[in-house]
Order: sequence, then structure tokens, then C-alpha cells
Amino acid sequence: MKKYIYIDTKIKGAITQLISYYKSGVFTPDCTVIFKLYRENKTFLADLRKYHINYITFSNYSNFPKLEKSIVFYLFNAQSNCRVVAHREAKHIFVTHGESNKLPSVKPILRIYDYVIVAGKAGVDRLLESGIFSNCDIENGKLIQMGNTFIGNAKYIYSSNTKSILYAPTWEGGLEVENYTSISRDGKNFFVLISYMKENNLDDLVIQIHPNLGHRDPRYLYYLYQSIRYAIDEGITVRVREVNLKFIGKPLHYYFKSNKMYISQDDTIPIKEAFCDISAMETQLLDREIPTHVFFKDRPIALPSSPLLDEYYRNVAVNNALIQDISSLLTNGILKEVKAYYIAYEDTLFENMDYKERITWLSERVCR
Repeated sequence: MKKYIYIDTKIKGAITQLISYYKSGVFTPDCTVIFKLYRENKTFLADLRKYHINYITFSNYSNFPKLEKSIVFYLFNAQSNCRVVAHREAKHIFVTHGESNKLPSVKPILRIYDYVIVAGKAGVDRLLESGIFSNCDIENGKLIQMGNTFIGNAKYIYSSNTKSILYAPTWEGGLEVENYTSISRDGKNFFVLISYMKENNLDDLVIQIHPNLGHRDPRYLYYLYQSIRYAIDEGITVRVREVNLKFIGKPLHYYFKSNKMYISQDDTIPIKEAFCDISAMETQLLDREIPTHVFFKDRPIALPSSPLLDEYYRNVAVNNALIQDISSLLTNGILKEVKAYYIAYEDTLFENMDYKERITWLSERVCR
């Protein structure tokens, strides 16, 4: 069976996320990317060539490639996905890239695909409670739990001996109702984070910037710039993950040459705890069993109903500038319980399989 990934977007960060799957080995070079070519995304060609990824481009559906005996993966929902799914000679699989409790995780368009990949039981419950899928869909195998296969790989490990904190804010979203980022004009959440660090004698802040930050609203890059300046003025060492983001025509790091240490995306950084938003980073950090505070905003979310999660978020949620001590999560076992709920496998053999073997299993499963 031929394997394809279909993508229809102009967002630069989307290609960054796509390439990460190839770099980690989830997708191999025999999986060809099909993407709709626009004037705004022609730079994607160079990005794909750089990593020796095969691709097919098209400008209108009259020259769309044939899909006989193939599997098509979808990483992002787009209206044009409906047109591609109409090719019934192929199997169509939606990948919930980076499992999260954001509202877009439960959009009704998910019903159009033959199969939907989720990270674990939380993903199943989220989609059942939304009414998008039913128990019949579960029994028919439409939802497939594949654990940490598609959630992304956090480049961090837990260490109790470091004074480093991770801050991984999400982007501002495509719509204001889907804006879950803790970055803001007033910097309120960031001030709370810096105060927490100073109170606990933590002086090293690692910031992982979402590759889509500023796509909908460029002002969020300026808000981040202001936050970094504030942290440095408060005596905090700030390390920024290198990302291809421009602020006033130059890379963001250009403005901090004398104050920053830059590290490659491939390094694994020891951290004591993390701060993130309602986003995919939460699941990645759970996978690494890193104690994580989660910024909540007044936005609709798709959090599954669970007494376990109720207890968990009472501890880790940052609301009204209140940050609780979550060090006990490592000793009372709740972190492992929550991880097992969010990240589980269709078959226990999966955990010992590499990514390539998991994709082979998945391909055989859907073809049967």
C-alpha cells in the first residue's frame, strides 16, 4: 500500500510540525506528502527537499494524484479534506497530532475519516462525550489508540537537581474562541510565572515557542518579546528554543544577542517542572512524567469527565494567579495514573515497538 500525507495550509508552522514526524521516524521517506500549492507556501518545497521528503503538489483538483491502493494520513483539518476523502479507493486516517483538550479536538468533521487515531482512553472519552462518535464506532474500530506515536516528542527530562523551568505557551489559534495562549498584552501570566521562580530560587527559564505563534495576530510576538525582556530585567536567565519566527523583519533571537544562550532542537534539557497551556505540550510532558502547571483561560475546552482529572487539575491548574506546589505528584502516583489515561495502546505490544513497526501494524489493520 502506498502511503501519503495530505496537507492544505499556508501556515509555516504546519510544515515544521509535519517534518518533525519524519525526523522522529514516525513517517519514513516512502510516505509522500501531497499538498496544495499556493503563492504563500512555495517555501514548503525547499523545506521538504532539505529532509529528502518526497512530495506531490497540485493547484486544482483536476490534476489531483490517483489514490488506488493507498492510505492517506491527515494531520490538520481543512475544508478540502472533504474532497480528498471522497476518493473511496483509499483508506483515510486522521491523526490527532498532539492530543489536547482544545475545543478543535472535537470538531464534527472527524466523522468523515475512515479511522481516527487517538493517544489513549482520554481521547476516546473526549470524542464520545462530544457526541461525534458513539459506542458503535468504538466497537467497529473507528478510533484507534496508539499511545505516544503521534503526540510529538518533548525534548526534556525531569531532574530534581536543576533550577530550570520550562515555559511552553501555545499559539493564539485560528479563531479568538480557540485562543488558549497564556501570552498576553498585559503579561499577567508571565509575571506570575517569574514571581513563582523567584520565590522558589529557580533562575533558569527555557521557553519553547509554538511555531505558529503570531500567524493570526503578529502582536503576540511583541508580547513575547516584552515578556522575555521582563524576565531578563528580573535576573532570570532565559534560553529560547530556536524557531523560524520573525519579529520586525528579523529572527526573534536577534534582539537578545548579549543576553541569551541558544540551544538546538535536538538537545534534551533537564527541567524541574514545566508551565504550559491547554495544548499538545501537556500530553508530551505527561509522557515524560514531568510535573506540569497548566494555564487555564476562560475558553471552552474538551476535557473528559473524570474524577481522576478533577483531582489532577485542582492541583496543576493555574487560575487567578494561584500556583500550587505539585512536587507531590511524583510521589502520590497521580501523575502516572493521568499519564496512563491520556496515553494508552490498542495492544500492549505497541510500547515495545518502534514507530516504523507501529505504522506497519496500523497499515495492515486498516487494510484488513
